[in-house]
Amino acid sequence: MSFFHNILAFVKKCIFRLVSKFATQKITYAQVNFFPPFWAKAFGTITVLVCSVLETQAQDSLRISLADLISKSLQNSKYIEQSHLLLQEKGIALQQQRMELLPKINIRASASYASNMPVYDQGIFAKPSQHDVIHYLYDTGLDFYLNLYNGHRDLMKIESKKLELELANIDWKSATAAIKLEISNLFLDLNLAYRNRALIEEDIKDQRTQLKEIEHRYTAGVVLHSDVLRISLELSKRELLLVQIANDIRAINQKLQLIADIRQEIIPICIPMESHPLNYAELVAIARQQAFVLLKSEKEVALKKLDIKEAKSNYLPELGLTNTFTFANPQVFLYPYNANWYNLNIVGLKLNIPISALYLNKNIVRGAQVALKREEVKHHHEEEAVENELLKAYLDYNLALEQQAVCQKNVALAKENARIIKNRYFKSSALITDLLDADMQCLKTNFDLESARIALQKHYYFIEFLKGTI
Repeated sequence: MSFFHNILAFVKKCIFRLVSKFATQKITYAQVNFFPPFWAKAFGTITVLVCSVLETQAQDSLRISLADLISKSLQNSKYIEQSHLLLQEKGIALQQQRMELLPKINIRASASYASNMPVYDQGIFAKPSQHDVIHYLYDTGLDFYLNLYNGHRDLMKIESKKLELELANIDWKSATAAIKLEISNLFLDLNLAYRNRALIEEDIKDQRTQLKEIEHRYTAGVVLHSDVLRISLELSKRELLLVQIANDIRAINQKLQLIADIRQEIIPICIPMESHPLNYAELVAIARQQAFVLLKSEKEVALKKLDIKEAKSNYLPELGLTNTFTFANPQVFLYPYNANWYNLNIVGLKLNIPISALYLNKNIVRGAQVALKREEVKHHHEEEAVENELLKAYLDYNLALEQQAVCQKNVALAKENARIIKNRYFKSSALITDLLDADMQCLKTNFDLESARIALQKHYYFIEFLKGTI
């Protein structure tokens, strides 16, 4: 951007110097009849306005590299934010599960009123006698329970929360990689559109020059009017193609602007990628260690194994330390009763042996074992699926390498063919259809070459995504 601004500043400086020279020096209209002082000032004003418009357009565009665009997109992506919030949620759940190891402490308090108790000592239909009771009852106290052993279910729940946190972390990394892949594809599509626009603009320029030359020959009676019409028709098709490419640029720009939260027009800065053959065995080895799908599947298998341990722990007894402290009025816990305040502290061990688990827990264990087998089968299937996708991407990458090499040769051949046909046409030894076909073939080979280069980079980024190293 600074380079473009420096050029604009230099142009405006030169124009102001030129205008001031013509406006201040006493040059007669006869000496410079095409540039009197009035028109010099007008020309200078118009030029300054044009430069201002160009500078505004420069501010409305943003030249950015793929790495910078990915960085902006990751900061503003709602999908990434959602995955990050899920990661925080799992982290808080793990902290909460660890807090479950602490003892449970409860404070209680109650106040109540008891009415007199009628006693029907003469029969239910006779007048009862009133038995006096203590009317106001107060009870305060503290309950304490510390789990000493429950088959290590609490520790296994903590381990389960850790695995869920690791799964959320893998999901967050996978979402980040997916955004990177999407941005890379859109960035490469935008770069291809800009390259195609440059090619078609250059071709339109050449076609217009060629059209003027053919029109001149038509005026001289050397070629037919149909040749002029055919060239004009092809030129119109190219201009329409230029409009379509401009629309594609605008559409891709809008997608990138929404993802990256950028208001300016994005102009990609592409660094040529060094293409080299890949080793499929190395790709598979890396994917087995870092592929997001396989990492997630491994954690899910570990979760199922932990579920089996938790199910089997239901057979084990539970042992806990209990403590109950009471400060109440009246004392009706031990005989003889009295209406005075008292306090009582009871400490003990609580043992629970789940006898019914011998038959109630049997199917729970079996279900957990079946779920583990299903998850292991799923993991092996995903390994095969990743290998198949890697193989296809690897073959596509190699094919793109060959296509790029072939397209480079085709471009040279098409240019030479177009040059030969053009010389033959203007020597009246070739038809206009031959000239048009040669020009179209030359343009098509350039398009194919740019498409092959972009396709090669897309396949490379997709391989990196499958490996988990994008």
